[in-house]
Amino acid sequence: MAGITIMTESGKAMGHHIIKHTDTCKVPAIKICGLTSAEEARWCLEERVNYAGMVVFYPKSKRNLEIEQAKELLAVLHQGHSQAAPHRYIGQETDSEAILAVAVTVSPSPEQVKAIQEAGFDRIQVHGALSGESFDAIRIPMIRAFNGMDKELYEEFHNCPKVEAYLFDAKIPGSGETFDWNILQNLPRDEKPFFLAGGLTPDNVEAAIRTVQPDVVDVSSGVELSPGLVGKDREKIRAFVYRVRCGDSRL
Repeated sequence: MAGITIMTESGKAMGHHIIKHTDTCKVPAIKICGLTSAEEARWCLEERVNYAGMVVFYPKSKRNLEIEQAKELLAVLHQGHSQAAPHRYIGQETDSEAILAVAVTVSPSPEQVKAIQEAGFDRIQVHGALSGESFDAIRIPMIRAFNGMDKELYEEFHNCPKVEAYLFDAKIPGSGETFDWNILQNLPRDEKPFFLAGGLTPDNVEAAIRTVQPDVVDVSSGVELSPGLVGKDREKIRAFVYRVRCGDSRL
């Protein structure tokens, strides 16, 4: 599967989607997380988002999928790539429709890492602890998640070659809660892109982009039907994508 190119301040890049910096705010890539149905995967294709996330091997989450269920969604994403036409976003040039499929995990075991990779995921997003055996088993790029601002953990993975990007989330991932974005202002930035998650919605994502200028904005509960219910809202996804790509923060 083709990748996504994110041009960072240093000029380094990842994959194929190019996110250009402007004189004000750059246009970040978009990740819709917590998919639970093939229909939601098709919506991601229709909106041409950049990442699609699925929670696996974490039964505590209402969005958790069995690995066989995840494979069904992966098949939809893969099929859609071959049928899509070239396109261009505001502030963004692309030569690929590929959506990177992300397996969202919490302290995955080596066996779970292997199953994720065999299923065909492009990235693994890791929350919680990571054993040496699990770390060694990872063969696809890792998005290392930090719940709250754990500077010691961040420093531990700061120079790790397996970590492709960082993700900053609320203390309880998937809770729909925001956190103080200002704590990221003094974070030492390197060439690795970072994702901003935690309570983002169509109503607050523009403020988040202005405040943090993330490389990727990550939404789950903010585009769901209603609190407590599993399932995404088509119109909320459309509104979120529009606010990111066409909102006032890019003017």
